[in-house]
Amino acid sequence: MDNKELIIIKIMANLGEIADIDSKSMRAILDEAFNGYLVEKESYDLVVSDLKEKIAYFLAAKKIDGVKLNTLYNYNLKLQHFANRVVKPASMITTHDIRYYLALLGQEKILKESTMATNFSVLKSFFSWMANEEIIDKDPMRKLKTPSLNKRDLRHALTSEELEKVRNACKTIREKSLVEFLSSSGCRLTELQQLNISDVDFNERCVEVLGKGNKKRVVYFSPRAKLFIQEYINSRKDKNPALFVSYRAPYMRLGARAIQLEIKRLGEAAKLNRKVHPHLLRHTFATLALNSGMDITVFRAFWGMRV
Repeated sequence: MDNKELIIIKIMANLGEIADIDSKSMRAILDEAFNGYLVEKESYDLVVSDLKEKIAYFLAAKKIDGVKLNTLYNYNLKLQHFANRVVKPASMITTHDIRYYLALLGQEKILKESTMATNFSVLKSFFSWMANEEIIDKDPMRKLKTPSLNKRDLRHALTSEELEKVRNACKTIREKSLVEFLSSSGCRLTELQQLNISDVDFNERCVEVLGKGNKKRVVYFSPRAKLFIQEYINSRKDKNPALFVSYRAPYMRLGARAIQLEIKRLGEAAKLNRKVHPHLLRHTFATLALNSGMDITVFRAFWGMRV
């Protein structure tokens, strides 16, 4: 007995008790209704996804290509987030699945437009790699347009010329270190204020910071920042482990307010027609990085956005 026949018998059995119609007429109506349809029994077999396996292959390939560990870490975060929500084999994922996933992220209201663009960029790279490696027949991302990155929040950033004026206004080595580190790392004020000398890796020109939600990330700073910070540390006579300290004894860790006032004074000395503050230097880093063509995924890693 096929599936269609079984369904018809069940319907007839149920309707027979309430419908004032003979069985032959009922059968004829149902046969006509099911004509042209293939009825298959619903399967409750467990859907097995191989996405996480493919993600591991992708990350290994990118590592061989020379992609930095911090970028690989962020790739993995986004792809695992996708794999936990789209539980299907890689070969069965469709454009609709990805479109629905991106729409779902937007509904969760945890992603800014820049973050959405980054998720899109990582997925595009992943599926393009699988298609090129012939792991999947077609790239489901090929029909989707890249979301535009809204730079509204970055519109107040300093221009390159204005940043140079702030640099020129610096007189002490501490001032030079602060401005160069903030503008080249994209570090938050609270992250900077908590840093110790031992946190800084001068060989790699990077430092691990504790960001929002107590999440750690690695930020990188410029060669000029490296030289200024090394000179600043060597000029100090105190034993305080803090990266930035006050000018006078007892050489306390420099507070957030003190850093804000120092950056503000430098902006005034530079004679800019607006207020300069640490967060503005962070936005300046973001704008200059994006305008120079920095990959959106790398940018997000430095910027410290959540997924």
